Amino acid sequence: MTAPNWERRLPVWLAVSQLLDAAANAALPSDYVERHLDHLGVPGAIRHVLPVIKVTSSLGLVAGLRHRRIGALTAAGLVAYYSAAARFHVLAGDRLVVALPAAAFGGSAAASLLSYWR
Repeated sequence: MTAPNWERRLPVWLAVSQLLDAAANAALPSDYVERHLDHLGVPGAIRHVLPVIKVTSSLGLVAGLRHRRIGALTAAGLVAYYSAAARFHVLAGDRLVVALPAAAFGGSAAASLLSYWR
């Protein structure tokens, strides 16, 4: 039995979104990105890892289409990543609508994780 179409499209969409987000952050003025991360309270020690996470998770999600364990591990990592991102927004006092994209991406990662398990 083949997987439903969404089970293949969702991880690819999430991978592309991760790459676009990494590219957008690279294109933005670094002082803007730093101010945003300051506002969120993201520790300086992990900031340099964020673009690496975005790019490598894209690779892991796509690799997961062929090697499901890699995809599942990557998707689980993204659930944790976006849970932390949403929590940073809440702790920073942001309105719910500002934390919503992180929650939506976390939900997409969770759905991708389920699709890799099937």
